[in-house]
Amino acid sequence: MSSFTDTVTRSEGVRWLRSRRLRRSGRVTVFSIVTAGLMSLFGILGAFELFEDDITRFETYLSIAILAVGLLVGCFVFLLKRELPYWFGIAFIISHASVQVYYLGFSDEGQNAIAGLQELPVMGMYFAWFYGPRIARIGQALILVAVMWAAAGGIFTTLLPLLGIPNLIGVTMFTWLCVEVGLLMRKRVWGEAQTDELTGVLNRRGFVARAQKELERASRYHYPLSLAIIDLDDFKCVNDTGGHAAGDDLLRTLTSQWKSLCRSSDLIGRLGGDEFVILLPESHLAESEVVMGRLRQLAVHPWSWGIAEAESGDTLEQLLQRADEAMYGEKRGRSSQRS
Repeated sequence: MSSFTDTVTRSEGVRWLRSRRLRRSGRVTVFSIVTAGLMSLFGILGAFELFEDDITRFETYLSIAILAVGLLVGCFVFLLKRELPYWFGIAFIISHASVQVYYLGFSDEGQNAIAGLQELPVMGMYFAWFYGPRIARIGQALILVAVMWAAAGGIFTTLLPLLGIPNLIGVTMFTWLCVEVGLLMRKRVWGEAQTDELTGVLNRRGFVARAQKELERASRYHYPLSLAIIDLDDFKCVNDTGGHAAGDDLLRTLTSQWKSLCRSSDLIGRLGGDEFVILLPESHLAESEVVMGRLRQLAVHPWSWGIAEAESGDTLEQLLQRADEAMYGEKRGRSSQRS
């Protein structure tokens, strides 16, 4: 079995979907790249405002500030290869919405007003993809209320025939559609990134990401948690005699059986090959041993297992390591009995 330090390190890769500060092979995260790209783009677009003769001094300073911040953030990410913190995206979204409220409600710059409405769907999808349904839906709803309120009372709706209520309703609906599409794409990609394609259980990345949350929750609320590692016996013989199709069928059968017999709160993951792991929240060691014993009795193929209960201050790596040692201890014991 490969090192569990390597297991934990590799599994962190799933966090790019949640925009966490992850550095991998010297690369910055997708979150930082997209955020810096949007800010740089908006800054460059805002620079065109500086060539107009009818803008106010405040709008001149605002355009310069947007350009400067966009270019600085772009250099920070693209040239220095640095990460942006998670809160930075929220600050970006709020700042962008504030600028749009100004141009739609308190300015007479029609070009910027139209550009602001065009950018709303893009920002809605950005919000949904990187921050998830709870934050994105509430946050985007508040932004739409503020922006549309400003637009409905602004000069382009009340005095000039540039915008109308039907236009604002259409923009609102399209922006919300982009939010929902972003959430749907996020959910689908998230599921694919966490799921083992063959068996349908969590893959190594997905398991470690979920297990770390469970371990933190168990530590916070002081409830028991156990973890079992499973290694199929003589799995190579199955592949050698029946081919890889037979091995695949066996893995699917076993994982389907485990899922049907385990609780919905239990986590089942495939570490790789014929090695699996089951996390049992709110279960002491003795209780979990009974569960694992029942699973093995009903199994269609023999397997060895080791189990460990989380202790105070445990990391997931330590818990996995103890379960791994227990599993190999059982293997050695069974080998000695056969001999």
